[in-house]
Amino acid sequence: MSDDKQSREGLILRVLWMVLFAIVWQLAELVLVAVVLLQLVLRLINGAPSRALMDFGDGLSQYLAQIGRFGCFHSDEKPWPFADWPAPREAQGEGARPLTPAPAVAPAAAASAAVAPVAASAPAEAPVAESAAEATETPSGTDQAAPAPEAGKADGPDAPAEPRA
Repeated sequence: MSDDKQSREGLILRVLWMVLFAIVWQLAELVLVAVVLLQLVLRLINGAPSRALMDFGDGLSQYLAQIGRFGCFHSDEKPWPFADWPAPREAQGEGARPLTPAPAVAPAAAASAAVAPVAASAPAEAPVAESAAEATETPSGTDQAAPAPEAGKADGPDAPAEPRA
């Protein structure tokens, strides 16, 4: 009977800890929501999330997971402050890569820059035969585009543009 009584006392003590951690869960959940909203605001204003808030939010979410594991009897280890605060893991989302806001460009320079890179960055396409005179017939009877110009000649869409005055 002493084992049964000891087991019952242990369960009562665990239930008290579970009630306490349920209250802590509710408070930590509100803090996590605040961190999420603050990260969103910082992302919109600065163009990048805060690394310190990312680490804190990850540790807090792991802490909530520890409380859940303890409450569900998955673990007998009580969460912080009885155990160490969870270490943040490596970022996997937007914060995993360094984000830098786009540099500010003067309005006049932005208008000319918006046109020039488009033409320079357009993918080169194979020349297409536009008339029957340019197409040649192969022995198999299929149409084939005229042969490419010789090396060294600058004809077509890949030719360097003439410098503007």
